[in-house]
Amino acid sequence: MSAVDHGVKLTKLMIAMSVFWGSSVFAQESALEKEDEIEIITVNSTGLIAYDSAGASKSDVPIIETPASVSVITEQRITDLGSQTVQDALGYVAGLYNGTYGYDSRGDWSTIRGAAPTTYLDGLKLMFGNYNNTRMNPYSLSRIEVIKGPASVLYGQGTTGGIINLASKLPQVETSGQIQAEVGNNDRYQLAGDVTGSLNSNDSVLYRMIGLVRDSGTQFDYVDDNAVILSPSMTFYMGDATELTLLGNYQKLETGSTGQFYPHEGTVVPVSDVTYGGQVLYASQGDLSSTTFISEPEFDRYDTESYSLTAMFKHEFNDVLSLQTAMRYMDSQADYDSMYSSFTPALAFDNESLSRAAYSSDATAKAFTADTRLYAIFDTGAIEHEVVFGFDYQNVEYTNVYDSGYGGTINPYTPDYSAFNAATDIIWWYQDIPSKDEAKQTGVYVQDSMKIAERVIVSGALRYDYIEQKSRYYDFETGMLNQTGWKDQEAVTGRLGLMYLFEVGISPYISYSQSFEPINGQDPSGLALKPLEGEQYEVGVKYQPRGTEHLITLSAYDIDQKNYVVNVDGTTPTQQDQIGKVNIKGVELEAQLAWEQLDIYASYAFTDSEVKEGTDDIVGRPLESTPDNQASIWATYRPAQLEGFKIGAGARYVGQTEFLLQTRDTDAMVANYLLTEDVTPVFNEGIAYQTDDYTLFDFMIGYQYDDYSIALNVKNVTDKEVITTCMSRGDCFYGQERTVIATLTYDF
Repeated sequence: MSAVDHGVKLTKLMIAMSVFWGSSVFAQESALEKEDEIEIITVNSTGLIAYDSAGASKSDVPIIETPASVSVITEQRITDLGSQTVQDALGYVAGLYNGTYGYDSRGDWSTIRGAAPTTYLDGLKLMFGNYNNTRMNPYSLSRIEVIKGPASVLYGQGTTGGIINLASKLPQVETSGQIQAEVGNNDRYQLAGDVTGSLNSNDSVLYRMIGLVRDSGTQFDYVDDNAVILSPSMTFYMGDATELTLLGNYQKLETGSTGQFYPHEGTVVPVSDVTYGGQVLYASQGDLSSTTFISEPEFDRYDTESYSLTAMFKHEFNDVLSLQTAMRYMDSQADYDSMYSSFTPALAFDNESLSRAAYSSDATAKAFTADTRLYAIFDTGAIEHEVVFGFDYQNVEYTNVYDSGYGGTINPYTPDYSAFNAATDIIWWYQDIPSKDEAKQTGVYVQDSMKIAERVIVSGALRYDYIEQKSRYYDFETGMLNQTGWKDQEAVTGRLGLMYLFEVGISPYISYSQSFEPINGQDPSGLALKPLEGEQYEVGVKYQPRGTEHLITLSAYDIDQKNYVVNVDGTTPTQQDQIGKVNIKGVELEAQLAWEQLDIYASYAFTDSEVKEGTDDIVGRPLESTPDNQASIWATYRPAQLEGFKIGAGARYVGQTEFLLQTRDTDAMVANYLLTEDVTPVFNEGIAYQTDDYTLFDFMIGYQYDDYSIALNVKNVTDKEVITTCMSRGDCFYGQERTVIATLTYDF
């Protein structure tokens, strides 16, 4: 069935449900009018819990009235958790795994319900292309919204797992300021400031300036994590009904490769002795250190620089109609030079030589994105409508010029970097390989959120997208630089949700949603790859006990992902085809509980993923980087007897992840060497293997006196060494070691 057929069926279903619910509720209108309205909390005393979400419906709808799974991390919770990155802040969210590539200073990586999410900033897509990350700092954010499951109907491009929408700090009327200094292990020093207020007497022009400078190392001796960030913004009120906000952002980040692509042996399995004829030729030297630097200090870097300007406009025509539009131009570039163990990494049979791949890249991205929405709020009898009609557009140009080659070997037990010369020691197989991708996407969507007689929520949405793509790519078989013409694709996606609001604060719901994600590349026939499509069925219940500030969500979902891209045998090692299908089922529980002195954030997630169609080696297997079980709890205590004092602690449990393990066949390697002096590793056939489950503990203590506050945050208190993920291609990733950061803040 085509996407258009799905859209037609969904439209008919929406109309039928609207008529049914409208006619059935009119008869009960007089009786329900006498009942108390549902209590909706909109403000939490500590700022730790958010009760509405602009991201889930592109309008400020209470979470308790949203038939979808939504998690919101507030600014205060980001502070309590001591989050240094967006990835840090997401560690306690149900159904989200923030250890996809372990500790990585290059970007924020995660999976939601088995799929990598698409990241948006203020409702507009943030990242385009690989190795060109515009990594936002939590200090410039007011909240982080996680919309789980397919969300393409409102956002366009998106995975089946969901999206992460980052919300920027914006100008405020009240004049205030903050200076914040941090110091931590790994020689971390950071200074940040935030000032906002009004520029005139009638508060019609507001300003805000956020700045941050950081000089820091990492858990790797030769990798820094330096940053300079400037984010000025201004808001103009042009009468009571119109406002315009301009938001600038400049970032310069300097770091390197903390993700070292360690081999399976020496991480998840012990290194075996190499024997011949019963004699030990090369003994094992043990496991690899989690801080071993496999690249070269004088060569390695991941430096990014980006500029962006965002305009957000709002106008209220009357009590019924309003208009909102947002648009952004972003220009970013990344210089990336690195060496890492090969994607079939293993020690040579001497048990001390590790082969390295070399990579050098100069990537740029220029993107213009826009989203315009017309809102209409009106009643038809007992039905309250909140209609959103929107149009969005993306025009993106992504270029990359890269080199790929062989970086020699290194002894990971006693690395020696003194003799390396990049000009002579790297054997480049390919140099100055250009690629260029251009994409234009236009989307039109409509959503109607209906509240019927204050009890029934019916939310339906439809979207149509038209995508044009062209690319310039290097054909490794012919050595030619090829250019494709514009190729067009289209997609229709939809979402339908039904919820009932019980007076006691319980809101059960059921929903169906679809997603699509355009993919660059060609199949073996030379045809453009189809968009990755997904659909999800979800049932759940939300509970907000009356008279409390608690918010609890329980959900179960079933996701099918089609047009899954797999590597197949072809003319090149990276030949791709879309013969894959994946099914993901799961259950999630998230509880945010708030009392006068105690706040608790707890979650649990069970995820069952399986590849249904694909190549023989992956069919029936679960997805990589997808833990079967996750659980977490964070508690903050603010005793009334000690005003200004707070103490918090948390635990994060991560279950097993599966992958195919290929160990060395040392007997075959020795035999090959004796015959041919070839030291190329030989592998046994891959077998299913699991990473170990683990539990990490975090801690926070702080005190505020007058305008001053001090806090100490410790992540991974016990300094536990963990493998977060292993990939079947042959590499594993270590998690973050113990991190200790002290923060002094002055508010004025």
